[in-house]
Amino acid sequence: MKAPPSLPLLSANKVDAGYGHVRVLEKVSIDVRQGRIVVLVGRNGAGKSTLLRALSGLNRPTSGTITFDRRDITGARPNAIVGAGLLHVAEGRRLFRRQSVTDNIELGRYGLRLTEQEHDRRVNRIHELFPILQEKRDLPAGSLSGGQQQMLAIAQAMMREPKLLMLDEPSLGLAPVLVDQVLAAILSLRAQGVAILLVEQMVERALEIADDAYVMQNGRVIAGGLAADIAAGDALQAAFMGEHGTPDHSGPRWSVS
Repeated sequence: MKAPPSLPLLSANKVDAGYGHVRVLEKVSIDVRQGRIVVLVGRNGAGKSTLLRALSGLNRPTSGTITFDRRDITGARPNAIVGAGLLHVAEGRRLFRRQSVTDNIELGRYGLRLTEQEHDRRVNRIHELFPILQEKRDLPAGSLSGGQQQMLAIAQAMMREPKLLMLDEPSLGLAPVLVDQVLAAILSLRAQGVAILLVEQMVERALEIADDAYVMQNGRVIAGGLAADIAAGDALQAAFMGEHGTPDHSGPRWSVS
């Protein structure tokens, strides 16, 4: 007999969320399973970043439920969600630019009580994943390239050894060679058992490395499944093109993403 599928690590069920009286997400449902890369794709304004904010507690859902690691986290405070093992690396690489690379990594363990041995193990793991951060450990974060800053933002989150890492547009503004390095790092994290929920502007590249994918349009999920099936299907055209197969210049229903 075939074994039943494992329960999702993260599950959003019919989630509505927005900003003030503006509803952005409408009945959004997604699952993320342990050790898999899941990518959210869609036009700017489709609701992808808003969904990440709802999952991380930055935007409180107005309806629906969110469970993580078998716990209901709907409406939980962001610090409680972080403590449960769900971390959100927001768009824009928000670092302390004047502080050293090492100091920025250390800030990732704020509030944690680690033994010296455990601390060193986590730092060594980060340096194995991102050797350039060890090489530049004493330099200010602001002196790093964009790709290196993105690695540092991920490294800061990795100090907490998350079960699931949400990344919002990690390739934004990066040269192609640096994009390759960031995507390689994401694959390495998956190999270590970390689940990844990824919002990425480079749709083809993201679908190449992802296991699963969801297509969002106007705050709704219009398709979901294996990334290879999504890449070969019609939902991407529906999301990025107009009704007759021409680019849709009308703009998103909302001005937020």
